[in-house]
Amino acid sequence: MNLILGILTDYYFLAFIIAWICSILIKTGLTAWKKKTSLDIAEGLKNGGMPSSHSTVVAAITTAVYNIQGLTGLFFVSLVFSLIIISDAFRLRRIVGIHGEEINLLLKKIKKKPIEVIYGHSFFQVIIGIILGIAVSEIVFLIMYW
Repeated sequence: MNLILGILTDYYFLAFIIAWICSILIKTGLTAWKKKTSLDIAEGLKNGGMPSSHSTVVAAITTAVYNIQGLTGLFFVSLVFSLIIISDAFRLRRIVGIHGEEINLLLKKIKKKPIEVIYGHSFFQVIIGIILGIAVSEIVFLIMYW
């Protein structure tokens, strides 16, 4: 029981989980609004979309590390891993989506079922994710330590 309580009251965990939940809920709401459909949490859990959940989560964790540790080695390790994940969400996954389109053209020529193509995030989606992650982490920090 102490382990569970310790996890549920840990700033790093709370910054992560609240940021992740916020990004999923925002993505769910925006997708429903854009498609003019009812809310479906599965839409919020899909890859791509606004905001970037990957960017939100790593920004929240890195901000939490900074708030507790300051400019330490741990902060810089967290920052480097965050930048790798953000770059992956923005660049690599976009390229994979473009490749998916090309594969579908080939599949169409041989009359095979196309694959689902999912793109990475736009620069704007990544920036909004980062801002959301930082904001959530700061709010959780203020609530817990102020």
